[in-house]
Amino acid sequence: MSTTSLTILLSMALGSNFITTVNANAFLKASHAHQERISAADVQTSLLAEVEGTFGDGAAASRLRQLEAALGPIYKALPKNEKGYLGHATVRYALHRLFVQRHGWFIKGLDSAGQHRNTTSSAMLLTEQVPGYLQDLFEQRLAGRGFGQHELAVLAATIEHLVHNEAIGKLGKAFVVHSHLPTSFMSAEQAQEVLETYMMSYILSDDLDNMTIEDVVETKEAMPEVYMHWDETRAFVKAVRQNVTASDANVEQKASGEYDFSLVARVADRVGEQFGSFQDQECRQMKQSLLQLEEKGSGRVRLSDFYKPGVDGQWQFQDSVPYLRQLGALDESDPKVPRVMIANYISSPTNCIASSSFYSVCCKDECEDILGHIEEKVAAPEATTQQIASLVSSLSSSTVSAPRKLPSELLERLGAIAAEHGGSVPLHGRLFSQWMHHAFPRECPFPHLSGTIAPKTPDEWFEATGEEAIFTEEQMMPHVEANETHHVLEAPSLPWSPEEELLVTRNAVMFMAIASLAFSMVRSKLAPRSVQSKSSNCEKYLV
Repeated sequence: MSTTSLTILLSMALGSNFITTVNANAFLKASHAHQERISAADVQTSLLAEVEGTFGDGAAASRLRQLEAALGPIYKALPKNEKGYLGHATVRYALHRLFVQRHGWFIKGLDSAGQHRNTTSSAMLLTEQVPGYLQDLFEQRLAGRGFGQHELAVLAATIEHLVHNEAIGKLGKAFVVHSHLPTSFMSAEQAQEVLETYMMSYILSDDLDNMTIEDVVETKEAMPEVYMHWDETRAFVKAVRQNVTASDANVEQKASGEYDFSLVARVADRVGEQFGSFQDQECRQMKQSLLQLEEKGSGRVRLSDFYKPGVDGQWQFQDSVPYLRQLGALDESDPKVPRVMIANYISSPTNCIASSSFYSVCCKDECEDILGHIEEKVAAPEATTQQIASLVSSLSSSTVSAPRKLPSELLERLGAIAAEHGGSVPLHGRLFSQWMHHAFPRECPFPHLSGTIAPKTPDEWFEATGEEAIFTEEQMMPHVEANETHHVLEAPSLPWSPEEELLVTRNAVMFMAIASLAFSMVRSKLAPRSVQSKSSNCEKYLV
């Protein structure tokens, strides 16, 4: 579909009650981020702005081209409907993968798009309902055809647009609390102070509407104790500010060293885009700490070893057994020696930061890059065992060196998956994800059967159960003592279950069951998802 046709169709769908441009002074509008609601008209405005931005050679068109290019490999690799396009659930899957890889953003609602129909009025949307609402607007005009790569990119660009607008609103509040007018200029030091206030609000999800300058100063002074990487974060913001100033500021601003609202806004926007990669450094440090406790290359840490740092007074690795279990991070295939799966734990909601009403910043799933490389090379939804074996044996990861010879047992399991599917291996099925976990146990999470786990943030866990997500030292000690006497001489065998779940096309309806989309997306403050038939070899499909 041409961009002209797309603009006309969307204009018809959206109606006439919208503004076609987004003003740089959008911060003057009251932000509803703390309420996690947004006007449907604002969503429609952002969508139309992105569609119109596909024309010409401006920044919007450039960003759209970048998104189309980024989506290219996964779009080619995903299963299509009978018309050759992506269906509803596959679109959500693709968008989730895009934002995780691009920014480390786990967008709320990509696991439950469409719920807005029964949970809110047409005037106001919960932000987690925005992806489904946007998708519905497209689908009304595409009349069941499905999404092409261009429409998918426009949808992604609209979500980024909404995130940008929210950031502008939060930055405007930081200006207000520091008594700066939007039309005034400020020094580099003043800009840094405003940006640090913005970042404090970003990390803590605090609403600056409810804070005075005295509150802000007091909270900033406490940040090193509340968030142990605060000093590094301040340095990160400063580096981004200097980079943006050097590349984006006009000649007069460079000469005077002054900052206006638009320049500070560009810094804040870049900070939001890059914070996921910055914060992921902490995740990699956490992984290294767990690898020092790892049991014989299994990607697992015995529960007794997992708790030892906490017993010794460190703040990490104190998650309770029930909480680890519902996160899907606890391997109890050997009931005598429960183990924590490193990849599942790292990518779980316990390690997310609530950074926006639209998304959380969580640890990046290292398996995404590995799978992305395979998708790019295969450029199809399925591959032969020979293709996969050749690609995987030549792939390195942060803990696996290539080239390597794959174990015979791993190759046999790959052959069994292909035999179950008529000779080829679906790249987006549960069995292949499980195979990848065996090939890269420290990078690829174990894919639980849908409905068997219910990951929540610590706050959500407490709200649902009334139990703390963290064990005390007294609660950890029995687990340490009980397992210290149980010696395992051989490397633990990794669990394997034969049940398949596919992301497939069937009767023009897309079904999916992808465990990585099971995240609950919001973590407030800084606390450090019906089981189906268990008959073996049965495929499962979820609407």
